[in-house]
Formats: sequence, C-alpha cells, structure tokens
Amino acid sequence: MAMDDTESCSSRAVDSSHAQPRHHRQKLEVFNEVLRRIQESDCEEAKLPDFDDQLWLHFNRLPARYVLDVNVERAEDVLTHQRLLHLAEDPANRPVFEVRLVQVHSASYEDSVDSAYSKSPMKEDPQSYSNYSSRQGIHPPPTFGSSPNLEVLALQVNRIQVEEGDSTVNSTSALVRTMHEITFSTVDKPKLLSQLTSILAEVGLNIQEAHAFSTVDGFSLDVFVVDGWPYE
Repeated sequence: MAMDDTESCSSRAVDSSHAQPRHHRQKLEVFNEVLRRIQESDCEEAKLPDFDDQLWLHFNRLPARYVLDVNVERAEDVLTHQRLLHLAEDPANRPVFEVRLVQVHSASYEDSVDSAYSKSPMKEDPQSYSNYSSRQGIHPPPTFGSSPNLEVLALQVNRIQVEEGDSTVNSTSALVRTMHEITFSTVDKPKLLSQLTSILAEVGLNIQEAHAFSTVDGFSLDVFVVDGWPYE
C-alpha cells in the first residue's frame, strides 16, 4: 500500500504533512513510485506481507542523496541494493558485491531514437514504441542517472572507434557505450571508498562514475561504473 505524507516506517505515524521537510516528501514520492513499479512487475518479494514496510525501511537507512539519484524506472535495482545490504549484515558474506553489464547512452542517443520513432508506423501504438525503445539497448542503464560527463565519454569513445575504422560500430552503437556496474556492500569504515577505488584500479578498471552511500546503521553501499573490463 502506498504511503502518504502522514505515514512513516512501519508505524506510519508522524506529524502533519505541513511539518514534513521537503526531502521527506521527495522520499515518499520516490518510495511510492518504486513500490508501484515493483508490485506491477509481479515480483515475488512484493507479495510478502511486510514488503512495503521493509522497502520504506530501506529508504530510511540511506541518505537523501540516494532518493534523489536512484532511477525509479529501474525499481528492481532498489531490490538489489536492499538484498546486498541484507547479505552484508552477515560477517561471513563481507564484502558483498554484484557485477553487471550496463549501457550508457550519449546525449545524442535519445535524439536518434526519437527520429527513428517519428518515421516508424509504430508511433500510433505507445506500447509498440515502448518495446521498440527497450530493444535499442541489450543491457540496462546504470542504476543512477548518469552524469553528463559519462554521456560525453560514451560518445567520444565510440567516435574514436569510428574514426579508427572499427567496422563493428554502426549508427546506433556509436551512441551507446557498454560498461560494467559494480556494487559493493560491507561495514562502513574510514577510507573505505579509497580502498575500493584502489582495488578496482589494481585490476585495471577505470572508474567513470561512483556513488557512495552510508546507512544510518553503519553499512555502506558503493556503486561504480567502470570500463576496462572485457565484456565476457
């Protein structure tokens, strides 16, 4: 069940919405949207009786930046973060990490999709357009909204490939860059972020974007977008 401005955590009891700070209202909006998307996806976790309370607890563990940065269209990624943080509570699991391929779209990518869509007979059917757009990327985008610098990098690297005569780069792939997203969770401690970045550098990975969060109960959630790792 979606929460409104008078609900909080499992008790759902706080002061009037007029007393709620702006970041709390934003948190509620993001929470409700993520909850709706997860429930509509028919996810098994969403069927648990206390799922909404646990999801709300997840958002409350993390700072306001998490709410502002997370991509609500990737609601399933929030479940991944929740799972990793839960696993990190067991010392035997630490550090917990997950690696996946992601695709970073350059600023020109959306223009190319819009142009193709405008010339397509599918434009009368919104569902067909949704399916068409999703097929443009084999892999999901990064969990958090990519910075303009990352989008520019995606365009620059693929432009170099074209200039060097890479025959595998076509008009669409030249606007999309495949990278890896690595998510860590463990007990938070001083200089943890520095240690993680050093580890990634030692194995030859180039960090293009990083998002580091500390929970109120002493755990960390660190997400890196890197290149330099073979796709395999």
